[in-house]
Parts: sequence; C-alpha cells; structure tokens
Amino acid sequence: MLQKVLVISDEIDSCNGIVSSLQRDLPYQIFSNTDPQEIESMLESKVFHLVIIDHREVTNATMGLVNWLKHTHYSFPILVVSNTTPPEYANRLNLISDTHTLVRPLLEKSIVGLVRKLLVAKRVPKQLYRRFNTNQIAEVEALQSGDSLFTSMYNLSKGGAYCEFEGGQVLAVGDLIRMKVMLADTNHEYVFNAKVIWTTPQGRFSGRFGCGFRFVSQKDTYRSLLSKT
Repeated sequence: MLQKVLVISDEIDSCNGIVSSLQRDLPYQIFSNTDPQEIESMLESKVFHLVIIDHREVTNATMGLVNWLKHTHYSFPILVVSNTTPPEYANRLNLISDTHTLVRPLLEKSIVGLVRKLLVAKRVPKQLYRRFNTNQIAEVEALQSGDSLFTSMYNLSKGGAYCEFEGGQVLAVGDLIRMKVMLADTNHEYVFNAKVIWTTPQGRFSGRFGCGFRFVSQKDTYRSLLSKT
C-alpha cells in the first residue's frame, strides 16, 4: 500500500508547488486541501502517514491545528513549512513530539528530502537551527586518521552542516572531523569540530556520498577521541 501525504495550506499557489515537487520526486500518494472545513473529513476517510502544514506565517491558528492533530487519534508526523516562524512559536513546536519545521527560503529538495526521511525512518532528529543553502568547498580532516579531504558543503546552520564527497564512503557515523571553510560573504576562514551523525550513499545534491555533521565543542571532541583509543 502506498503511503499517503496530506498537504494543508493557506495559499493555493504554495500548496500546488509543494504537491508538484512531491509527486515528481516521491512514490507516494499526495493529497491537498486549502479548506479547513474539509480537513477532518479527509482525515477520517483515508489513512495518512504524514501531514504537511503549509502556512505563510506560523500563528495561533497554526498551533491550534497542530495541537488538534496531536490530541486526536492520529499518530503521523507533522511537518510545518512557513515563510515566518516567530521565536515563541518555534520554541513551542520544538517541544511537540514528531513535529518538524522548515522555514523559507529553501530548496524544493529540502522539503522532498525531509518528507522522504520522515516516511522511511522511524525517528528523524529535529532541525533545531535554520539551515542556509550554500555551495562552498570545504576541507575536512578526519581526526583519528589524519586524512584530509576536500568536499562540497551544501548547507550550513548554527548546529551543523551537510557535505558530499567524491568517491565511496569516506567517513562513518561517529567519526570526528575538523572542518575548514572559507565563507565568501565574510571573506574569512572558519574552523569547526564536528561529528558525523548520518550518512547516505547517494546525496540529494550531486548524487555522491553525503554526510550530515553536528558541530561539537573542543571538550566533547577530546572526550570522544579518548573513548575511541
């Protein structure tokens, strides 16, 4: 049975854009609705595996919809996509289990990729920080082996980064690295310590091996290295 996704939106053009992207790139049944009065009947008539709430701005109405979905008998994950999410709402959404957020501007691939993860994985870590799409060359040094690699960094946030590499699997989950990247906007080189938290054999940007990194402190890096010796 094909998994079903329901897109609830307050803007028909935005809704159509999300639906078109999902239908083009994912093998799921995609349904949509912009009429709040019809949502309950749709939920009762079909078994959905994911609900996307696409609102121009997260408001009390958005929070009411999320809370209503969570306090009924539905158990699917919820993805909230918006142009603006005020901090007080972002904090409240982060506390609700199995509820994820994306804030525009973002690439279509970001929505498609997260939807795929939510429907394939049992649990997906929440995105705590807004991601910025980049296309930067970065140098990655594996701290245990000392090997140095050049990589393409495709997004960056306060909490981590996503990169894709030439060749096969060059890093594994749990590996510690030092990343050096020159950001063109500031003309300054930044150095981060990070840990590999997930990998994919086929990245969504170039199709090459990809890694998701979480930035870690110097103390955590030292502690992790000692535990591996």
